[in-house]
Amino acid sequence: MEQFFSVLPIVAPVFIALLIGYFSKRKRLVTPGGIEGMKALVMNFALPAVIIGAFYTVTVDTDMAVVVITMFCCGLTGLLLGKLLRWLLRQKQDLLPFLVTSYETGMLGYGLYIMLFSQAQVSNFAMIDLGEAAFAFTIYIGLLNARKGVDAKSSLRSMVKTPMIWAVVAGIALGATGIGRMLDASPIGPAISEVLAYISAPTGILMLFVVGYELEWTKEYMKDALVAAGLRFCVMALLCFLAVNVIFLFLPFNEYLFWGLVLVFSLPAPYILPLFISGEKDNAYVATSLALYTVISIVLFTVIACMETSGVVMG
Repeated sequence: MEQFFSVLPIVAPVFIALLIGYFSKRKRLVTPGGIEGMKALVMNFALPAVIIGAFYTVTVDTDMAVVVITMFCCGLTGLLLGKLLRWLLRQKQDLLPFLVTSYETGMLGYGLYIMLFSQAQVSNFAMIDLGEAAFAFTIYIGLLNARKGVDAKSSLRSMVKTPMIWAVVAGIALGATGIGRMLDASPIGPAISEVLAYISAPTGILMLFVVGYELEWTKEYMKDALVAAGLRFCVMALLCFLAVNVIFLFLPFNEYLFWGLVLVFSLPAPYILPLFISGEKDNAYVATSLALYTVISIVLFTVIACMETSGVVMG
């Protein structure tokens, strides 16, 4: 019972935010246009502020390179395993490989990590996300665009327009050059920190509200969604095991980085996936799969929170 009450402050806000979002749609309290506005606020301002705040005072070194390269390789391995499993199991859904790799760090991962460890440790999660973003914005989205017949030039142009990409570039540039640390130590340092913290403050609640609002289920595709969820769980468990062992083979053990890795590999596939799909059946299949694994992710997050507050660390 004591453990239940210790983890309740972490998981209760997550479930409440999801439920508020879910019922806001059912009761028509918020319009789809309002949700698009929330997404724009998060993706264009709040999340970039989180990313810049995470990177601008960090030291860019070989430790970061190890994490980034490992996560990129995990994304690619997940995609290849997805293709292999689809062929071995004779699955008809050609989008299955895209559902068993990559991770929804933007609209879900950051919010959950902040709930678990607060803004102060988010640089560990951002470092993991950097490798994921490198894979997602190149190979993952490139293959999805190719599936739609979009050429590489147009795909690159779309990527360059993403505010999160520029936030990562700006944050790393400030950290690598030392300008960020110099600014942080200057008289305007506290003001910069407060501005970034203030802009990024609503990230968690807005992300979870939007996720709850957009949960969709189609009974017809539940069986296929369950297959995708089962395969993703197995692939993610394998990749998590490999990533943790590879990264901490080269880096000293870091509890916040460890739990960040575990959390990332518990997340659903990217919510941007439906944007690259045409066809009612494919959309219904992907939406149901994402909704199902989102629920699984929240359950896994609860388990992670219980383990972390209990001091369970595999180091």
